[in-house]
Amino acid sequence: MPAPTPLAIATSSVQRLLKEEATYRTELESQEKRLRNLQSEQGGDEDGNRGFLIGQEERAIKETKAVFEPLREKVKDAVNSLEQLLLEEEEVERAKGLVGKAKGLDR
Repeated sequence: MPAPTPLAIATSSVQRLLKEEATYRTELESQEKRLRNLQSEQGGDEDGNRGFLIGQEERAIKETKAVFEPLREKVKDAVNSLEQLLLEEEEVERAKGLVGKAKGLDR
């Protein structure tokens, strides 16, 4: 099995990062929903644990939100790399076309 091309690697990298971002978005929505549910619970707090759970959920939300900026930078860098490889790929295609034309002149 041949090694993947740099273009395939760069494409996979962008796909992976976008999937990771979507996963974190889903996780953030889930955490925010759990927090809203904890905050809106009616009734007694018999074990005195609700305040602690709310604090834990708020911390988890803060940590998840902190992931987005570095992840955006990674996506931006990966897209720039992919764009550069695509430009190089265009050059290769143009060169192949010129080789074909040049070989056609030999006939």
